[in-house]
Amino acid sequence: MSNRPITASKIRSADTTNQADLPINLLEPAQIDAVPTTITKTITKIKRIPFAKIGFTLSLLISIGTGALLGRIIPINALDWGGLLSGRKPEEVLMEGLGRKLERPYQILVMGVDRVLDAPIGSPESFNGRSDSMLLIRLDPIDRSVQMLSIPRDTQVPIPDYGVTKINAANVYGGASLAQEVVSGKLNGVEIDRYVRVDTSGLSALVDALGGIEVNVPKRMKYKDNTQKLNIDLYAGVQTLNGEQAEGFARFRHDEEGDIGRIKRQQIVLKAVKAKIANPGVVMHLPDLINVMQKHVDSNLSFDEMMAIATFSMTLKPDKIQATSLKGRPSEPNEFRFSYWIVSPEDVDQAIADKFTTKQNTK
Repeated sequence: MSNRPITASKIRSADTTNQADLPINLLEPAQIDAVPTTITKTITKIKRIPFAKIGFTLSLLISIGTGALLGRIIPINALDWGGLLSGRKPEEVLMEGLGRKLERPYQILVMGVDRVLDAPIGSPESFNGRSDSMLLIRLDPIDRSVQMLSIPRDTQVPIPDYGVTKINAANVYGGASLAQEVVSGKLNGVEIDRYVRVDTSGLSALVDALGGIEVNVPKRMKYKDNTQKLNIDLYAGVQTLNGEQAEGFARFRHDEEGDIGRIKRQQIVLKAVKAKIANPGVVMHLPDLINVMQKHVDSNLSFDEMMAIATFSMTLKPDKIQATSLKGRPSEPNEFRFSYWIVSPEDVDQAIADKFTTKQNTK
């Protein structure tokens, strides 16, 4: 007879089938009779252990294991011990230690662009479509704040070699570099450190990768546009939107507010995405998020800069994010050949002053 170890599957009861598998040659007759009784007592003791104690024990083991792991990958001097003593949340300090720290303010031009369909997905050429949305963002680690300025896509601007046209054409004519030049020229020479371009299907893919976002839809939204492949059908109320629904919500413009209303909804979506990314559970979605970044995002941010910005964003307080849009007026019906968003110098001053750094005030 073999001396196999006793397994849980073999010890179910005192029936003869299970006893036949026990290593009888190692036990005295009295011990054999005592096996079922001993097992029964052990099982009874296990049943009496409160589940709370089991949960606490597991949590303790996980904490010890996590602590050992973090000790290996986070240098002791990478943690903001002074911040901890002054009241900063431990999770904020931990996330900074895991990632990179934003050392200076950044001003970034973010564009949602129509993908060029005849260009390979993910290629630089595929991002040279019209910018459906434009957002200037300032990230300031000094006061831990974010300023976001939405720029209406119909804003009238002069584009070198192309004359007066809409600002959303700059990316088509000269890519991200020309778009940065035109936006800076329109906004009193505002500094633009980096750019990020996301194709129109990128938002949908991002939201799906995050498992959806929670949004309060303010009213019934129903619209179908075959040319843009939009089928928007949303009811009012707080709900979790999938990628297609979130894209529809952000791009809807068929109401009395037009493009300005759409800008407000884009800002709502951005805040909802930020809130979802700040959730620790987002770690489970990292492979999908990386895949989205590779296919749908083009940027001149370095990897370290991306990590620093991501870490900074996850530790932001909601009241430190200020979102506005570039004020102006719609052009009159017969004022120009095309409809424009007309922005005055006073509108620009109001949007930029004390919020964004310009080339003049950096000298």
